Amino acid sequence: MELMEIIQKRRSVRRFKSDEVKSADIIEMVEAARLAPSGSNLQNWHFTAFKQKNSIKRIADAAIDAMEEIAGNLDAVNKTLADKFRRFSKVYTFFFAEAPALIVVMSKASALTGFKEMEEAGLDASRLYIKSPGMQSLGAAVENLLLRAFDLGYGGCWITSANYADTRIEKILREETGFDKPDYYMAALIAIGVPDDDAKPFKKKQIEDILTIVE
Repeated sequence: MELMEIIQKRRSVRRFKSDEVKSADIIEMVEAARLAPSGSNLQNWHFTAFKQKNSIKRIADAAIDAMEEIAGNLDAVNKTLADKFRRFSKVYTFFFAEAPALIVVMSKASALTGFKEMEEAGLDASRLYIKSPGMQSLGAAVENLLLRAFDLGYGGCWITSANYADTRIEKILREETGFDKPDYYMAALIAIGVPDDDAKPFKKKQIEDILTIVE
């Protein structure tokens, strides 16, 4: 497929067939991620792909337990919000338990240009926290991965809604793979598999709503 066709047709997939995701194809996906641009060429990412059902279930159970801990405490102060949180998680988070492959995306923070200099100069640099070049770089890598997955005939879903279970999932990662780099943190999950639905991409804003050209 041509690049623009891949970009136009890619969508988030939450229902998968039982077909295996070949390890060779996962390598192709991460190769595409590897080539993404990153601030100062930091390449602040690490990808761990799980294909074993037991491992994926452990991660899903950890996310469910974390969600229930939050919702359980929330029940006493805002039952409506707690129930909404449970429903959202069931539809938009825990579906990854049925994915043939699950990629845990780890990242690390990178220094913001001018941050140390502003602090040293006695200026308020707090607003720069939300402009993290590390997260922007990671986003480029994940998008590359998803586009390559689609090009190979798979569907994927970029999941950040399980990040409240980060420490639990990081613990599983250490136990199952030995990955133990304190400066890295869990940034996202990516569910991968052959799509089992014909869902269409969400409606996107029109170009005139997002673009201003100054000539």
